[in-house]
Amino acid sequence: MQLINQYSFPFLAGVIILILAGILLRKGGTEGLLVPLAAMLVGFLVAFWLFSPGASAETSAAARVEGAIGSGKAVLLEFQSPY
Repeated sequence: MQLINQYSFPFLAGVIILILAGILLRKGGTEGLLVPLAAMLVGFLVAFWLFSPGASAETSAAARVEGAIGSGKAVLLEFQSPY
């Protein structure tokens, strides 16, 4: 389930492209098929590149958090998701 959750955008993009290809092939020929499919593919790739989360900038702070947790004092942790 985690695989589908993490890669739901590429899966959905693939399904949409397959549906578009099926519709365009039904309406006749492959003459006009390449341009709309290429445009959709490039659009999905750009959107995936723009909206995919990168590496966290807080990795250096993780050592401080681990030290604070083991120090014996009460610690409040707040978890945030990049999605």
